[in-house]
Amino acid sequence: MSRHELLDNVRHKNLKVDRTYARGRGYDVHVARVFTVELGALQAEYPLFFTRNPTSGHFDIIALLGFDERENLYLDDAGWLAQRIPMTIERGPFLIGFQEQVDNGVPVKVPVVHIDMDHPSVNESQGEPVFLPHGGDSPLLERINTLLATIHAGHPAGEAFTQMLEGLDLIESLELDVEFNDGSRHTLKGLYTIHEERLAGLDADTLGRLHEKGWLRDIYMMLASLPNLGVLVERKNRMIASVDGA
Repeated sequence: MSRHELLDNVRHKNLKVDRTYARGRGYDVHVARVFTVELGALQAEYPLFFTRNPTSGHFDIIALLGFDERENLYLDDAGWLAQRIPMTIERGPFLIGFQEQVDNGVPVKVPVVHIDMDHPSVNESQGEPVFLPHGGDSPLLERINTLLATIHAGHPAGEAFTQMLEGLDLIESLELDVEFNDGSRHTLKGLYTIHEERLAGLDADTLGRLHEKGWLRDIYMMLASLPNLGVLVERKNRMIASVDGA
């Protein structure tokens, strides 16, 4: 369950956030949405795919973190097992909400910071403070504000990128059947990737347009990330072995 509240420096003056990345701390998810601005940093450590957004019908970019629901193979007792953390993970327990305000007599919805009060990291006893004693933003909240602003800008940027790829028929469905060392199997469904043959067949003008927008680089970042699926399989194998040997 989640309990979202508009962040307020009076009501929430004593709040702290425990930034410990561990199982059971609110980060047990098997996928994380990511944005084009972070592809260069994430492609070295995560397998990146597309999934179809059930609301918009368009594609989102995701990092695959595990094979089963609520399985995050980037978590262990030592913390997060990667140098870079997807922004949608790092921003927890904060999120973007919208508040209606009047601008020149016209009601508009503006983005504001909300916090999930039921997130396991939220408390009043340990962790980093959300606000300074005099009510100003703490370094944690300053970082969160930057993350949320980047995420907010990333939504339309990512949609433009994936819609361009759709228009060029460069996104293909992918069904992977993975076998682990104990003989168990898992079929990954609902994932999409770049169609490399169609990419190779694009004419110079189209490639030029993709390069001009920075999207050609993003395409190759996603393709370069695919070997990380093998790394994820090995992490799953180690987890299975540790359970079997317990």
